[in-house]
Amino acid sequence: MAKTILHRTTIGVVSIIFVVAVLLGVLKGEVISQPDVRKANDGQQEHESLNAQTINQGASLFKNKGCASCHAVDSAKAGIGPSLKGLFKGIKNLGSGAKVTDKSVRDQIKTPYKNMPPFADRLNEDELDQIIVYLKTLRS
Repeated sequence: MAKTILHRTTIGVVSIIFVVAVLLGVLKGEVISQPDVRKANDGQQEHESLNAQTINQGASLFKNKGCASCHAVDSAKAGIGPSLKGLFKGIKNLGSGAKVTDKSVRDQIKTPYKNMPPFADRLNEDELDQIIVYLKTLRS
C-alpha cells in the first residue's frame, strides 16, 4: 500500500514537472515552431524569416531597374546616391530625415526626396516589397 502511494506520488510529481517544462518551452517558443508571419514593429512590417526566393528577386530587381547604378550595397562609400549597405541595420534616418521603416523606404523609392528619379511608375507593390526585403539583408 505504501509502495502504491509512493508510486502515484512519483508519477504525479513527474507529470507536474513535465507539464511545467512544456509550458515554459511553449512560452519561450521552443516547443511550437513559429510560422513565417508578419509582426507589427513600430508601424513597419517585418518577416521573421526571409524567403530566399524573394531576396533573390529583390536583388535582381535592384540591379535590373537601375538602382545599383547609383547605390552601393557592398560598400559604405556613396556613389551618385548614398550607399544602402546596412540601411535597415545601422542607418537611423533617410536623407529626408524620415526614420528608416518599410513605409519610408517605399515612399523614398516611389516619390524621392531629392535628386533620385521616381520609380512609382516603374515598380509595382510586389516588386517594391521584394526590393525592401532584399535591402533588409544588407549588413552594415
